Parts: sequence; C-alpha cells; structure tokens
Amino acid sequence: MMMMMEWKWYLWFIRMAVMLLVLERCSWCTTDACLEHERIALLHLKPFFNYGNQLQSWVEVKGSDCCKWERVECNTTTRRLIQLSLNSTKWEDNMEYVMDNRNLNAWYLNASMFLPFEELKRLYLSGNVIGGSLENEDGTQLRLTNLEVLDLSGNLFRNNTISFLQGLSSLKSLTLYGNDL
Repeated sequence: MMMMMEWKWYLWFIRMAVMLLVLERCSWCTTDACLEHERIALLHLKPFFNYGNQLQSWVEVKGSDCCKWERVECNTTTRRLIQLSLNSTKWEDNMEYVMDNRNLNAWYLNASMFLPFEELKRLYLSGNVIGGSLENEDGTQLRLTNLEVLDLSGNLFRNNTISFLQGLSSLKSLTLYGNDL
C-alpha cells in the first residue's frame, strides 16, 4: 500500500514537471501579441490612412501581432499600443496639389476611432489633409488620457477646430504648424 502511494506521488510530480516545462516553452500559451480589440481598431483605421498601400503589414489575419506592424509601437510588457505614426499616409503623392487647393480635399476624422488605444502616448497625424476637429462621432471631446505627444502639422485645421485639445490632460508636446490657424 505504501509503495502504491509513493508511485502515485512520483507520477504526479513527473506530470507537474512536464506541464511546467511545456508551459515555459509554449509560445502559443502566452500573450506575445497585441490585444485583439486594438488590432481590430487599427484595421478600422486602415482605410483612412492607407494611401498608396503604405500599411501592407496591417493584415486581417486573426491573431496577427499588430505590435509588429509598421507605424505601430507597443508597450513590451502590456502589449498595449503606445505609439501610432500615421503621418503622411493619406495624400502623400498629392500634397502639393492639396496645399494649393486647401479646401478641396480636406476630410474629417472621427476621433472616437482612437479610443480603444487606452495607453496611447504618441500620435503622429501630420500631412494627412485633415480639415476638421478631432471630436468623437457624438460631438464630445477626444479623451486620450495618456496622450503626451500629438503631431497635427501639415493638415487643414482652422482656429475654430482645435477645441478638442481641452480633453487631452496629459499632453506635453503639440505640433500644429502648417495648418490654417
């Protein structure tokens, strides 16, 4: 009877050791990819910032690691998006034409598309011919509480369209040159 209990204890110990070894080596058991809802939010942004197919790495493959996509940077620990560099992705080839005809090609950006990125610290949107305020779809102010750097240079903002800045309480650096201010 004692020998049987020792044998069961030994088998249990071996199973636990093997399971721990598998978990340690198992790449699919851990979360090394970006969060799924942030990946989906990036894919919703893609059509607005993919002029000339610049965002080829942004693919609609479930489980694709958006932290490895071009123009995206994530926190290495939390895997949350912390930087988004979408500068000059909208009208790069037509920028001279747009600057000469400033009101013809301006577009309005629904800022609520950035809300899933709760840890976003740096957002670069320069040179994209954005012509309206960065308010949410419902008209409320943009609330990115961790945003520290915002580059909106080279767009078509006017004096009356920058009221959204009031909702950016952590902002340390704001670039607005090259607008209609």
